Amino acid sequence: MNELATRYGVEAFRFVDDLFLAQPNFMRRCLPFFVEAGVGDKWVWDATGRINVLANANDELLSLIKQAGCREIALGIESGSERMLKYIDKHITPEMIVRAVRALTVRGIHVKGYFILGFPTETEEDFSATIRLVHQLWNLTESDPGVFRCSVFEFRPYPGTPEWHRLIAAGRYSAAQLLNYEHIDLTSSGQNTMLLDRDEFNFSVNLQFGDVPVSRVRKEVAELMELQKRRLPKPA
Repeated sequence: MNELATRYGVEAFRFVDDLFLAQPNFMRRCLPFFVEAGVGDKWVWDATGRINVLANANDELLSLIKQAGCREIALGIESGSERMLKYIDKHITPEMIVRAVRALTVRGIHVKGYFILGFPTETEEDFSATIRLVHQLWNLTESDPGVFRCSVFEFRPYPGTPEWHRLIAAGRYSAAQLLNYEHIDLTSSGQNTMLLDRDEFNFSVNLQFGDVPVSRVRKEVAELMELQKRRLPKPA
């Protein structure tokens, strides 16, 4: 970090390592070195985190993360439905999600939550539960020093994942169908300028996997992301 700051003037870092904030014992060994080196006084850094770890972290560990210079933690929330969370084997509950997000935002650490709509087996109630959770987290963190923001996507299968194997084993889809990724336009042909900067992330295999039609999944993704854009603080 010192080298990058000296050579290139870097002021912010991102640790793209799923394990960096996954083990409390590792964090207790590693992060004091950040504090000792004054990382939080010189720079900021972002990382991914585990909801089951952060929801159960004590005050000392959470304060250490903040003191070490952490600006934002990304969380793979995926769904607001307890049934869907069990189905995709997340080992978390909606209550744990709320607890983890609030534990960070009240300490001034921003949270970026990733959500997916259109999972296989997802019912109307599962679908609605995810949308409700996004709004709940917005409302709960409204006055906190840390900002909660969402990033919502349409489900798409990836080779090698448990869901990929389930879909293939069910015999309803071929591998070619599940790999037929196509770009989709959530910007209304460029009219919705709020979504232009994330348009590159929109692609789909154009298959309905749950009870909610693909058209509604995309409508909700676009509406949630537009609402999120409107909630972000305006640049100074």
